[in-house]
Amino acid sequence: MKDDVAMSSRVNRLPVRPASCERIHRVQKDGRWFDWGSLRGYRWYLFIVLSIIYFLACLHRISPTVIARDLVRDFGTDATALGFMSSAYFYLYAAVQPPVGLLSDTWGPRTVTTLFTAIACLGAVIFGLAPDMTVATLGRAMIGIGVGGVFVPALKVFSKWFRAKEFAGMTGIFLATGNAGNLAASLPLTYLVIWMGWRMSFVAIGAVSLLMALVCWLILRDKPEDKGWPPIEPEIDGQANKQDANDPPALTTMGRLAIVFGKPNFWMVTGSYFFFGGPMLAFQGLWTVPYLMDVHDYTRVQAGALLMLMPIGFVVGSPLFGLVADRLPFERKTILISALTVCLACWVVFLPTHGKPPAWLIGPLFLIIGVCGGGSLSLYMTMNKELFPGWLTGTAMGLMNPAAFLSTALFQPFSGYLMDTVGRVGEAYPLDAYYKVLVAVFISIALSLLSILPARKGEGTGSLSRP
Repeated sequence: MKDDVAMSSRVNRLPVRPASCERIHRVQKDGRWFDWGSLRGYRWYLFIVLSIIYFLACLHRISPTVIARDLVRDFGTDATALGFMSSAYFYLYAAVQPPVGLLSDTWGPRTVTTLFTAIACLGAVIFGLAPDMTVATLGRAMIGIGVGGVFVPALKVFSKWFRAKEFAGMTGIFLATGNAGNLAASLPLTYLVIWMGWRMSFVAIGAVSLLMALVCWLILRDKPEDKGWPPIEPEIDGQANKQDANDPPALTTMGRLAIVFGKPNFWMVTGSYFFFGGPMLAFQGLWTVPYLMDVHDYTRVQAGALLMLMPIGFVVGSPLFGLVADRLPFERKTILISALTVCLACWVVFLPTHGKPPAWLIGPLFLIIGVCGGGSLSLYMTMNKELFPGWLTGTAMGLMNPAAFLSTALFQPFSGYLMDTVGRVGEAYPLDAYYKVLVAVFISIALSLLSILPARKGEGTGSLSRP
């Protein structure tokens, strides 16, 4: 009898190390055979669905820069009011991140993502049909709430469907595919607005969001076990999934928060993320197209085409830096500091030229800024994830992710105020107005670099021993 029990125990641990899945396609668990190929294939369906939804979230994020002049004209508003309206997305996005993280750990990512995507749909329709700036701000706020329930649940899904050593690379690819939405919010959205008008464009985006909410509910599953498959990270000498297995079932919300807030490196990573992400998103999402049109005399289409270089760089940088962090023996902190330094050097160029560098230099600067932005974001997420056990992934991400968006919410109206201190000349703002914003961006990114320097090695900074 004891031999039977021992044999059964060994059978239960038959799922092999995932690295060998390319050679062994069927494994046994609890006396049943499972096809690793089907499991590994299904997780890409999940990835595609989540990437499309995140694509829409990123499209909303910087869409005001394309229609900024339309909003000023239709609603008779100024830069400060426009900044407040645009920032409503980021205030609400930031506000829902902690509860979204907790709900991802309790309700599950499938329920959270479906519900919040439906809210984003409603917000987009309200924004498109808004009769005045107040209703437009309400719609923008609902969009922020809705798309706030996408990124953190997606990372929770990835932590269950992909191996630990794949996480940085997968996060980078996810950021790249999702942030193609930033790319779509430049020249493609410009053409869509020219064709349909800005109002019907957002109604159409809302309809697509509703469709994706339905697809999400039908396809998404929180973990392989929900499909009857074994965990993607099976037991290796009885040690794999140890952190998940030690999840204290009686741990309260306050207990979870205390663990996260008790990590000094959490505050350093989050602080750096706050100073870096906000100004970058604010400038890209609100002032880039007006800056190019007012200062460099580009047409809307030309400005939209140049704006595309930032998200193109982001799409390249996210997976590139993630794969470097996963495969090369460099600390994540070292790679992040390098990316921040290069990005800061790009913004320095705007200072001695008083905000107007040569036209031929604008494109390369935007591209490099985008590459560093995408790479930095994937590293921030990975460093934070590695600070905590798997059962705290959603909570930790939900507490850090608001930082950049709260920063954006503060920076957008602040930058609008800086510009209004100079004032408009006709329908355009002069170079001096934009120069104030550019200086503020430079100072904030410098603070981001200083914030990450004290982070201690071995706590989320990515030591030479890979997870």
